[in-house]
Amino acid sequence: MTWVQVTAPTRRSALIASAVGRVFAARAAAERREIDVPEMDSGEIWQTDDGAVTVWAMPRAGSVVLADVDGTAVSWPQLDALAAVAGWSGSWEFSSFEGEPRMAALATEAAARRVATKMRVDVAGVPAPAGIRLVPMTDADFETYRAVADEDYAQERFASGSESTIEASRRVAAEQMAEYLPDGPRTAGQRLWTVRDEAGEGAGILWVGFDDHAGFIYDISLDEDRRGQGMGTQTLRAAAAETASAGLAVLALNVFGSNEGARRLYAREGYRETEILWSAPIAG
Repeated sequence: MTWVQVTAPTRRSALIASAVGRVFAARAAAERREIDVPEMDSGEIWQTDDGAVTVWAMPRAGSVVLADVDGTAVSWPQLDALAAVAGWSGSWEFSSFEGEPRMAALATEAAARRVATKMRVDVAGVPAPAGIRLVPMTDADFETYRAVADEDYAQERFASGSESTIEASRRVAAEQMAEYLPDGPRTAGQRLWTVRDEAGEGAGILWVGFDDHAGFIYDISLDEDRRGQGMGTQTLRAAAAETASAGLAVLALNVFGSNEGARRLYAREGYRETEILWSAPIAG
C-alpha cells in the first residue's frame, strides 16, 4: 500500500467537503444540536493507492492535525508511513467525538495523551445552588483577577502540551484574555463574578460567556483555603442557574487534560464528554 496526495482541484475540494461534512455531523451528534457545516478548503487530502482510505490532514510547524480518516480500518503504522511520505514530523493532533468510535480507537491504540475535554450539561437538570452568592466583578476585582489569571492559564496550557514552551503559552494566554475581554468586566456577552460565601467573604471567581446557543465557563476557581468544602460544586450550579436566566438550555466548558480532578467533578454534576482532543507522537 502506498499513499498518494490528491491535488486535482475539483477532486480535492470534493473530498474535503465530504470530510468537513463527516466531522461536523459527528460534532452535531455529540452536542445534540444542529450545526451549520462551513465551507472549507484548507489542508491536504491523501489516499491509499487502492482508494480504500482517505485522510484529511493539516500540517503545521511541529504537528499535523488529523482532521478526518475515512474508509476501511487504518492503523498507526499506516498513518506514520503517510507522515514519512509527506515529510511530516512532531505529533498528531486529533479529536474523538462521543458516539463516533473510530478516532477514539486510534487514541487507545496509540496510548495518546489527552490534551483537553469538551463537556456539556443541560441546565434544566442541575440543582439550584446553595450556600454561595455571585457578586459582579468591579474594576478593582478584575485587576486583581488578571494579575494571576494570565499566568494560571498559561501554566495550564503548558502542562497540557498546548504549546511547547511556557513562554509561548504565556503569549497565547495574554492574547486570548485581551481578545475575550477587551472591555474587562463590562465586555458584552461576558459575565464575571466574585464568589462569596454566606457570610459575604470572598471565596473565588466565576467567568461565563453567553452566545446564541449556550453558556460557556471560561474560568472557575476557588481560593486554595476554600477548596474541599463543596463550594466548587455550588459555583458550578450557580453558573447553570445564570445560564438558565439568560434563556439558554446548555452550559459547556473545556477541561485541560492534566486536570483529572475537575473532570471528575464535572462528570458527577452531569456533564457529558462530547469531544476529546488528543496528541500522539509521529513515529520516525
